[in-house]
Amino acid sequence: MSDYKKTIEVTKPIEEVYKAITTGIPDWWTNDYSGSSTANGDTFIVSFNKTTKTFEIVEADVNDHITWLCTKAYIDMKTLNKKEEWQGTKLFWSLTPTNSGTSITFIHEGLTPAFECYNVCEDGWNYFLNSLESYLNTGKGTPHLKKG
Repeated sequence: MSDYKKTIEVTKPIEEVYKAITTGIPDWWTNDYSGSSTANGDTFIVSFNKTTKTFEIVEADVNDHITWLCTKAYIDMKTLNKKEEWQGTKLFWSLTPTNSGTSITFIHEGLTPAFECYNVCEDGWNYFLNSLESYLNTGKGTPHLKKG
């Protein structure tokens, strides 16, 4: 079973891409964000209404790659029996400079079609990686916005 994987190309230099992934999460993923996501050992929490995920930064190699470990997860979907499926999965961000900007390869290790949430999560990642691409190329992403 293949892990979720997607590569996007952006027109920004690698330094700006790294910054967007480590400190710009509210601008492209969700503005319901707390913690820190810049250095090894940092932890942060992202929420999407009642869906919440906690990550630890396992590896942060500036302007090269970042690895997040999902240490806690709750997916608020009535149709799911396994609401904590993301727990223990790893998210890898690999950055490569190109002639016109930066190539971002994202792999969510463990998120495979065997996961009960795979289709919803695949759609979610496609949406938010498009948001990241838009944020980097135009300055405007489409993150989840906290209600209230």
